Amino acid sequence: MHTLHPANLLQPPFESQQTLPPLKKKIPINTFSTNPKSQISHLCSISSVSCSERTLLLNDWPQLVKISIGSGDLKLGQAVHAFLLKSGSQNDTFEANNLINLYAKFNRLDVAQKLFDGMLVRSAITWTSLIKGYLDDGDYESVLGIACDMYRSEEKFNEHTCSVILEACSLLEDRIFGEQIHAFAIKSGFENNVFVGTSLISMYFHSGCFREAENVFRGLAYKDVRCVNFMILEYNKAGESEMAFHVFVHLLSSDFEPNDYTFTNVISVCYENLGVEEGKQLHGLAVKFGVVREISVGNAIVTMYGKHGMSEEAERMFDAISERNLISWTALISGYVRSGHGGKAINGFLEFLDLGICCDSSCLATVIDGCSECSNLELGLQLHGFAIKHGYLSDVRLGTALVDIYAKGGDLKSARMLLDGFSCKYTAAFNAILSGFMEKIADDEEDVMVLFSQQRLAGMEPDPVTFSRLLSLSASQACLVRGRSLHAYSIKTGYAADVIVGNALITMYAKCGSIDGAFQIFKGISDRDIVSWNAMLSAYALHGLGKGALLLFEEMKREGFAPDDISILGVLQACIYSGLSEGGICLFNEIEQIYGLRPILEHFACMVDLLGRAGRLSEAMNLINSSPFSESPLLWRTLVSVSKLMANSKFSILASKRLLDLEPKDAGSFILVSNMYAGQGMLDEAAKVRTTMNDLRLSKEAGCSWIEIDSKLHHFVASGKDHPESEEIYAKLDLLNDEMKLKYEDRTHLHLVLEPI
Repeated sequence: MHTLHPANLLQPPFESQQTLPPLKKKIPINTFSTNPKSQISHLCSISSVSCSERTLLLNDWPQLVKISIGSGDLKLGQAVHAFLLKSGSQNDTFEANNLINLYAKFNRLDVAQKLFDGMLVRSAITWTSLIKGYLDDGDYESVLGIACDMYRSEEKFNEHTCSVILEACSLLEDRIFGEQIHAFAIKSGFENNVFVGTSLISMYFHSGCFREAENVFRGLAYKDVRCVNFMILEYNKAGESEMAFHVFVHLLSSDFEPNDYTFTNVISVCYENLGVEEGKQLHGLAVKFGVVREISVGNAIVTMYGKHGMSEEAERMFDAISERNLISWTALISGYVRSGHGGKAINGFLEFLDLGICCDSSCLATVIDGCSECSNLELGLQLHGFAIKHGYLSDVRLGTALVDIYAKGGDLKSARMLLDGFSCKYTAAFNAILSGFMEKIADDEEDVMVLFSQQRLAGMEPDPVTFSRLLSLSASQACLVRGRSLHAYSIKTGYAADVIVGNALITMYAKCGSIDGAFQIFKGISDRDIVSWNAMLSAYALHGLGKGALLLFEEMKREGFAPDDISILGVLQACIYSGLSEGGICLFNEIEQIYGLRPILEHFACMVDLLGRAGRLSEAMNLINSSPFSESPLLWRTLVSVSKLMANSKFSILASKRLLDLEPKDAGSFILVSNMYAGQGMLDEAAKVRTTMNDLRLSKEAGCSWIEIDSKLHHFVASGKDHPESEEIYAKLDLLNDEMKLKYEDRTHLHLVLEPI
């Protein structure tokens, strides 16, 4: 620190020395009380003033400094500084403290430091003002350095000084220095000061010392709303939603009146970690305490309802907000996207653009998600151009949303170009492109595992979602070798224990034919959720293990898991494939009575299949007619299939006619009916159906299958000859055909199998 002579104490801060115009001769008595800023030109042009004018300025200049800070007008403060220099005032410490605070508030720390260095007598206010300036500037190292200088100069710390220093320790996560200040606060008797206490709580929270923060909070004899709000916020950041809620309840029981900031924080806890019921109660309390119309509270409530998929409630709250901002619109649009209403999200976006509200990158990313939801790639392309025009492509979330919409729209080439354009390899962006691979079977040039390896080598770190999607791809392509490799890599990275990855592994092993592998993974998951049980039930169904599915279903209930629609569907399918009709029918009858679920369409389809396989086709038809889905083609298609399987021409024909009435332009339905007639030996009727289908110019996409041999996928399309070994394959099929002709007595069924589609 440098010591300057008193004459240099208040050096002028002006960037340039310009000649000031003369001041008007008379200053109204109420100059500073009515409109001080209107007189700035007078103050900036002091050349000669009367004694009364000088006295007025000498008395009111501190008020002008406050006005300068409050209005953000640095020139007014500089004018006051110039006046003090010219007036030769001797109240050095008081004046310098005000000026240091002024320049610190305007981030002119060079001037503030110069004033500080030139002071002969400093107070705690002097040091604290300068420290606060460096804190606001983000120079935390300087804050701690000046604090040490203050201590060495034997200047006493006050409560405000401790709070400012602790805030720097909090941001630096410097626990040791913070603990020293804590000890000093206790020694000085500041530990019960609510401002110091709040700063200590912040410091300990940011250092990860939750217990110490809680001890400070409990030890405060007096707590204000700001302190309680801070505890709620920090608990929320730490994921301790229940503790945050507990603090809020404590606030209410302690006769504190929560403010808008309180509700904004605690409502955000509900949409992050708690349930919608708690959110509704908080909504009611916000109404009771009269803060529901505050824009921050309204936005929090809209966000809460949106994240819980309650778009109508979010809409009503949005309509009640009188002054909506971009956050309000983004919250509503995000709620629409989460609820699957992509069209509404797009309409909301266009509406607020018409209102002249500027769109930021976060909002634009949400709208692009809405386009992806409703498969509107055309608008997505336009929004991509909009993002380029406004320079938003550097935003990671927006870039990820663009990758997602291109991938889901089938344009993997554009998605990969965007992915390759990221300076850093982001996991979320790679996960987004995986959704596109999941929609189609990629060829060798678009091998997802090659892309995965490239991204890993470039620094991308996979997460549970990455493994889940890659395993789903392996399952859909029945690539057991690839699935096992991913399993091994998930163990290496430590993600195999994650329940999301575990659930994907169950499905992968089941679909790749290893039911034992699926069961081992299931048993190894320590924190199973309902998805885990459903995955294992579906695995048993896929392998026709009905008894295993029923036993697992009972075990699931004993473990305290309530079955959902997927659980019921898995067991019903297992009963179909195992011929356990009575067990399936009994379960269907219990859906509403015992489990409180409303049967869905797929449940009825399973029941039609079960009853039909049990020879109870009449009951199956009655079930369709009495169900809420009597007009569903799925149910009639199922009845056609099961009637054909049971060789019952009466019900086959009745169901076929109803199916074609419901779907007169569906190629799959025509082919099913044609095959049914062929299976019954009614070849003329089958030909008529085919003729009608040809007249309507209906065609069905050729079936595709594949097999993995030596880690290479071989794709086959019905009647296709693109495979390099197609001649050998068809020769082998001819041999199998000859064997079937020797052993298969029913030539009609054989004709059906061999007939090209």
